[in-house]
Amino acid sequence: MKRLLLLGAVALSSFSYSQDWFIRSDATIGAAFTTGNFKSYGISAGVEPKFFFNENISLGLRLEGDVLFGGSIDAEGDDVTIGLSSRAAYLLKGEYYLGDGNTKPFAGLGLGMYTQANIGTAVKGDETAVNIGAVRSFGFAPELGVTFGNFRLSGIYHIVLGEDLATITTSVGNVEQVSISRNYFVVHLGFRAFGYNDK
Repeated sequence: MKRLLLLGAVALSSFSYSQDWFIRSDATIGAAFTTGNFKSYGISAGVEPKFFFNENISLGLRLEGDVLFGGSIDAEGDDVTIGLSSRAAYLLKGEYYLGDGNTKPFAGLGLGMYTQANIGTAVKGDETAVNIGAVRSFGFAPELGVTFGNFRLSGIYHIVLGEDLATITTSVGNVEQVSISRNYFVVHLGFRAFGYNDK
């Protein structure tokens, strides 16, 4: 009888715990920018389907795309501008929310693959050329933010392993290689797009 009661208590506890889980998908839109030798600014959009084990812990995906404009590289005192570049991230992401209620800070960490490419160039000065190849690399992305109701505001720093070398040929025929970091920063506003068993 005691074993039966104990089994019933464990089952009831497990059932109660199972009611805490829910599924949520957030959509995000924001701004992206790079720093270092290659400076560019643009827009970012993403989607984050997540499984919440409870109100404080989630595990899911982040799929993000970024388009950056007006990038420039300083080569021998002259600015060489990159017309358009793109970033795409495919990340497995975990989050931890502090406290209870609708408004609470959170921290997240994403791990996954990045694709970065230079789509077009617009150079300053005659007969100047620049070449940056596309790259696919592993990286990770720490995140800090706050959620309030159905919305969230956060910043993500994408740390992409490795660096690129831009080969620049100037108008006088000089060839220069400039190291370019693959890292970039995103500030975004998210909103709840879908929920299941979500309170």
